[in-house]
Amino acid sequence: MKPIQKAVIPIAGYGTRLFPATKAVPKALFPIIAQDGIAKPVIQLIIEEALSAGVEEVCIVAQPQQVDPITDYFSGSVPNAILEKPELAGQAHRLPEIGQRLHFAIQEQPEGFGHAIYCAKDFAAGEPVMILLGDHLYISESDITCAKQLVDVYAQVEQSVTSLDLCHETELFANGIVHGRPSAENEVLPFKNEVLPFKNEVLPFKNEVLPFKNERRFALTQISEKPTVEFAQEHLRVEGIPPQQYLCNFGIDLLTPILFDILDYNYRHRIVTHGEIQLRDAMAEMIKQEGMSGYRVKGQRYDTGNPQELLRTVNAFGLHGPYRDVLV
Repeated sequence: MKPIQKAVIPIAGYGTRLFPATKAVPKALFPIIAQDGIAKPVIQLIIEEALSAGVEEVCIVAQPQQVDPITDYFSGSVPNAILEKPELAGQAHRLPEIGQRLHFAIQEQPEGFGHAIYCAKDFAAGEPVMILLGDHLYISESDITCAKQLVDVYAQVEQSVTSLDLCHETELFANGIVHGRPSAENEVLPFKNEVLPFKNEVLPFKNEVLPFKNERRFALTQISEKPTVEFAQEHLRVEGIPPQQYLCNFGIDLLTPILFDILDYNYRHRIVTHGEIQLRDAMAEMIKQEGMSGYRVKGQRYDTGNPQELLRTVNAFGLHGPYRDVLV
């Protein structure tokens, strides 16, 4: 398996739920106070999430008018007054370093999440890709970022991996839902040599291998985009998941090159769900053709795409940053 060195981030929406602010500033450039206390736009936080996992190049799928503002932001052009302050100069130098890794693909017409990713086919050039949603941010519950957790699983299972979360039955309308079974693994239990006190005799116990279920990793069998409650209850209940809860997509996917062959077929044959070319439809076909793993990430996801969730995101990052006392 080739390592994941390319990421695709689609941002080509109109930002209607945050209008009229999006008339002045593209949604991808809305500021968030990051966990390090520094104000950064949403797109920078998403890119840094990808870079933390070993990604080298990033393709932003955008509308034509979104390219210049983002390119300008990641340029080295800043006032001298900024460069004269050491604590700001480091941040200023970071921007062109990121900018050198950026590519753009244009989505002229919004035809769905899958179509947006399909627009990055030339960028992928036959390599596996990491896909991150353009309005989702992540806070890890461990020392390893959410994206890096997924890359580590990808290296172990040597197949496509999608990140997973739990959602309630009332949230099915807004999520891709997966079905699968907990992955069976082998755990080595290390038994040390035992010393018998009456003879000082050492009995060599070998390490014992016992099977166990990994409750965070799943072998996937099905993906359904925004299913009805009735369909989910009948087809998408997963062993070990509480009642009225389901495994849903968390927002980060590591997918092998066959993805773009399937998206190409779906685009040419107009295979759509809810009137759009869906990434989850392509992933469902990938499961049939080469299998896929799912992993419940140790972390939380946050949306920045509507006013209510943007407030929640700003608050969550504030509570995890150095200015926590301002909010509590």
